[in-house]
Amino acid sequence: ALQHLGVPIAPNVGPACSTLAGAGLVQGASDAERARDAYDRLHARGWTDAALRVGALSTNFELWRAVAATYASAYGRFAAGEHPCGFRYAAVDPQGAARAATAAERAAWWSDASGIPPGAGVALIAPQGEPFESLRCLRALWDGQGAAAARVRAGITATRASAPRQGLPIVIAHGVNDGLIPVAFTSAPYVAMARDAGRQVTFWQVENAQHFDAFLGLPSMGERYVPLMPYMYAALDRVWAHLYEAAPMPMSAHIQSIPRGNDRQLTWRNLAVPVP
Repeated sequence: ALQHLGVPIAPNVGPACSTLAGAGLVQGASDAERARDAYDRLHARGWTDAALRVGALSTNFELWRAVAATYASAYGRFAAGEHPCGFRYAAVDPQGAARAATAAERAAWWSDASGIPPGAGVALIAPQGEPFESLRCLRALWDGQGAAAARVRAGITATRASAPRQGLPIVIAHGVNDGLIPVAFTSAPYVAMARDAGRQVTFWQVENAQHFDAFLGLPSMGERYVPLMPYMYAALDRVWAHLYEAAPMPMSAHIQSIPRGNDRQLTWRNLAVPVP
């Protein structure tokens, strides 16, 4: 799909189009046709071009596999070293080989690590064998059979969000360009569910904002996207004012931010945060 959009992908990241075609996941006689088929399938399921373009970042950093392996472990409550698909975490050397972590590294994990590799010197170590098979194993934990899949699905069901309690002030801010957890699969259905239940939810959809504010340090990202955290702080301020100063809750908004480009500093004018 990213190939169809003309988005560059790092070499040797993910299975080849021919591998996906052989597994019956995409159709087409050429890579261009298979890329178009993948693109159409993702679009039909709710992916937008904006989310797909930023999703290239997650693809190049192999975040999809890391997130899938990590969340499967959490939802299934698998102990360390018991991942059903054979994934594990380890500190790695400059060549990417597993090694023992030092005491100083382990002490820093609580403050420096996000919990999802790669980060803080820790990487995801994939099982030996064909990489595509490990990806299919991860997918089967959602749509397959067996005790491991049942554990993962049970964990997802147990943590699924329900309607908030009546009167709870809620502001949701989400980047329209989020390519890791797109709006269409997360905040939008939650807001719809909550409103159908009669709850009041403020929904800020921010154009030109994606998932990782930390990645805005990369010049190409900082030029194209605005940070999302200022909207989170603004939302917290509005909720505080509502609770303690009797101010009204903010209105929902589709916020038209303006990326700073490569020749100016980011200002509040760029962010276009809704006025109280």
